[in-house]
Amino acid sequence: MSWQATLFCLALRWTVKRAAAGPLDVARARAKIGTPGRRALRVPAGVIVSTGTVNGRALERIDRADQRDDRVILYLHGGGYIFGSPQTHRQLTIGMAIHGNAPVVALDYRLAPEHVLPAALDDAVAAYRWLAERNPTRRIVLAGDSAGGGLALATAMAVRDHTDLAAPVALVLFSPWTDLGGTGGSNVANSDRCAMFTADIIRQVGRLYLGPAAADDPRGSPLFGDMHHLPPMQIFASTDEVLLDDSRRLAAKAQDQGVTVDLHIVPGVPHIWPLWARILPEGQASLAEVKRFLAAI
Repeated sequence: MSWQATLFCLALRWTVKRAAAGPLDVARARAKIGTPGRRALRVPAGVIVSTGTVNGRALERIDRADQRDDRVILYLHGGGYIFGSPQTHRQLTIGMAIHGNAPVVALDYRLAPEHVLPAALDDAVAAYRWLAERNPTRRIVLAGDSAGGGLALATAMAVRDHTDLAAPVALVLFSPWTDLGGTGGSNVANSDRCAMFTADIIRQVGRLYLGPAAADDPRGSPLFGDMHHLPPMQIFASTDEVLLDDSRRLAAKAQDQGVTVDLHIVPGVPHIWPLWARILPEGQASLAEVKRFLAAI
């Protein structure tokens, strides 16, 4: 673990984890965590950011001049389904555009508690269909972090089961939240070690998105869905995060059902550490693994 990651985890404990303590206040979470800072919005030279809409939902597109023209990445941001946007996660989508060597389309899907399951999933599937029909010669990679990672997985399942669309060619999942009921052992075992969240906050937030649905409904908790015939998936998780078992159990089940899995468990880093690859060496290393993985697809 780098000294940068050590210091950054301490900073997150003092800010994010303290803000998440106590009764859940969505408005407070959005104000404290869901608002991008100036540094998060910086765009490096050679990167073009544009905006648009699909089915009434905003999207942000990241392009580079020398990118591949046979692939596009649909990116779904994290934020517990209650906050976040393409702008809050722009540094990660820029990293995906650079290391994935392809344009990235980031979707501003509907959030809970105003919009419960399956609102976010419906938005993601609609965006997938829009991309597939608008870019028939481009193969689609589905990617996301935390809640967005679970949403990307649920989207791949929905595309497989309920549409006539071509399947995504790969999944890239950073610290994916795949079990909204929080039944993994790491939810308790890592509740103190995690730099950002506790088991309690995970369960509270999960109920907001699930609404009346069961906690093991695979549309919201895709860990409990059928993994057969899904594309190769790359999964990243930290040894210290509460969602570690969401990734470990996903990898084991997917492999048992015939899916090619590239699992990376990185010691001591915070939840979705590639979001801060600009300052964390482990983030740069993980994005380099994304580059390797996608180059072989």
